[in-house]
Amino acid sequence: MRMLELFAGMPFHAFFGIALMMASTPMVETFKNPPASLGIDALSDQNAAGGIAWAFSEIPSVLVLLALLFQWYGSEQRQARRKDRAADRDGDKELEAYNAYLASLNARGR
Repeated sequence: MRMLELFAGMPFHAFFGIALMMASTPMVETFKNPPASLGIDALSDQNAAGGIAWAFSEIPSVLVLLALLFQWYGSEQRQARRKDRAADRDGDKELEAYNAYLASLNARGR
């Protein structure tokens, strides 16, 4: 579920960033003509902002994905150890029940 939530937001950031980078005019009229004394080009700033928005949708998402994968791996390892301890305690009754079920299916199929 966490990975689904992570992947749900990624395309929106990426498309927004690409749209900002490909725009031929500044998106917001308020910042279209900054004072010349500042030496700012509104369109190049907007393109840089688009690149940042795109990068922040990809790079941190990959890092979060790696963290989620490590958490998932650790959880699976703990669950496997727990099941192994339970099997050692009860003589692996779950495996015996499954094998008996398969044997009954085999007997019915003949």
